[in-house]
Amino acid sequence: MNKIIITYTEAGLAIAKSIAEDFDVEIFYKDKNIDKVLEERWSSLETIIFISASGIAVRKIAPLIKDKYTDPAVLVIDDRARHVISLLSGHIGGANELAIDIAKTIGAEPVITTASDNRGLEALDIYLRDNDFAYSSREALTIIMGAIVNNKKIYLKANDFNFNYDNFTSDKSKADYFIIQSEDYEAQDNEKTLYIIKKKYNMGIGLRRGTHLDVLEEAFHEVLKDMNISPKAIKRFGSIDIKKDEEALLELCKKYDRELIFYTADELNEVDVSEKSDFVKKITGAYAVSEAAAKLLGGKIILTKKIIDSITFSITEEI
Repeated sequence: MNKIIITYTEAGLAIAKSIAEDFDVEIFYKDKNIDKVLEERWSSLETIIFISASGIAVRKIAPLIKDKYTDPAVLVIDDRARHVISLLSGHIGGANELAIDIAKTIGAEPVITTASDNRGLEALDIYLRDNDFAYSSREALTIIMGAIVNNKKIYLKANDFNFNYDNFTSDKSKADYFIIQSEDYEAQDNEKTLYIIKKKYNMGIGLRRGTHLDVLEEAFHEVLKDMNISPKAIKRFGSIDIKKDEEALLELCKKYDRELIFYTADELNEVDVSEKSDFVKKITGAYAVSEAAAKLLGGKIILTKKIIDSITFSITEEI
């Protein structure tokens, strides 16, 4: 369970039980070990709800806070159920949305303090997340989000980017800040330029048992550099299910925070591929792994097969 409620009063416990009727949460009531629970579970928790004074919540979480991209959503509710405060990770962590939902459930008033929400502006980080965009750096994203809040003129050059903002311009000379879409392997960082990267490429991978992560990652970058594709533009990885425990493959996908989908040999064999290999069939049960997996992930094939250090890569592009 990755949502918890922490409370200290009988009134708070009643509110917690009411919330638990609609949300899957674990309740901690007057728990003397709560500091240890928070420390041990901080990185794995999705949501922490305090039904207490805001000061209690702040003191409990202060030593654990890292950044808005990894911290859990933290909410505070008073034990009269009058207000639901989005305290931490309002956008990426989802605290703002959850505060509104819980407020409706218990008849309270949601309290949202993020600048964009209070100005009726769309949150850029949420838009990027929900529309399969990655970005060049967190620092650049923060700067551009600040520029949006302050209604600065921003040069925009992007495809399939329908972010709602009234002060975009197509004239670079009139802009102080820039949003540029690029899926190129290397994009030059600039503190006033946010490069957005559409996650539109799928990669199938076939590899030998016991391949080391450094070998796999080096080959991964070599392929993408040759294709001039940013690693951040990869949307999903795919392979055969007998590789479910292949450490290097799992670690690569974890490092780049992308979904890894496994297919059975029968599923792969149903795909029309450019070349069938009896040798691969003997080893894996499938005539082709990387190309078939890439095609099953979706999109148009743009790299049928490239082999580096006995690792096979195939890439499709979603158009």
